[in-house]
Amino acid sequence: MRALYTESRLSLRALVVVAAVTLSVAACESGSGGPGVGTVGGAALGAGAGRAIFGGSTSAMLIGGAVGGMAGNMTVDRAAEERQFQQRQASQDMAMQRQLDFERQRALQQAQVQRQIEEEQQFAEWRRQQQGM
Repeated sequence: MRALYTESRLSLRALVVVAAVTLSVAACESGSGGPGVGTVGGAALGAGAGRAIFGGSTSAMLIGGAVGGMAGNMTVDRAAEERQFQQRQASQDMAMQRQLDFERQRALQQAQVQRQIEEEQQFAEWRRQQQGM
């Protein structure tokens, strides 16, 4: 009974160490200040798989956690980062298009005002000519 208790405490400690190492590595790798959901989930699954397959071996849990964390990062977190990047790009494109539309409309209005001023000047000149006759 005592051996079982000691073994489960060792497994729990190993799991805590795996989680701490994985989170530390993932936090350093991820530019956002913390690990992503895919990284943490993959590390947990990898550590669990390593423990189940190799009978509670600490090194197997560490390796499984590292591999699972990398796999989760590559599949889930990278896809989320790509979606966020594409959304930022689309937002920037829309802002640029709005700015271009505004500039185009301003130029059209300015041209219209200039035509109106020229027509008023021509009308005033015609009126002076008519009064001078």
